[in-house]
Amino acid sequence: MSTNVLLVDDSPTVRNILKIYLMNLKVSIVEAEDAARALQLLRLVPVSVVIADINMPNMDGITFVKEVRASAQAQVQKVPVILLTAEKGEDLRQRGSAAGANAFIQKPVSHDELTKTVRQFLNGG
Repeated sequence: MSTNVLLVDDSPTVRNILKIYLMNLKVSIVEAEDAARALQLLRLVPVSVVIADINMPNMDGITFVKEVRASAQAQVQKVPVILLTAEKGEDLRQRGSAAGANAFIQKPVSHDELTKTVRQFLNGG
């Protein structure tokens, strides 16, 4: 079975950088340009990990995590969500954790941190 990683970011540039960083993990990439599309994809495609930006138009990453955790589908509810943030504030991380986010990665994203964090969740960690 292939391992799908869902990238949710309104910036195609950021999604491309993340794709390049994740190449060595031998995962299939599924992309969404916003949280609403990501929620649709989660219902249709089995995903092992979601990497989502916190700052997106229409629905931010924290609201997205709440929607994922409230899903009627058990496999969607349980999917690990890693949030990307450019902000340094602890408040945002606390709100994200309270919503059900599994991890946070500070932007600009480092290749090592991204692969290490994603690998944790792919190995059931």
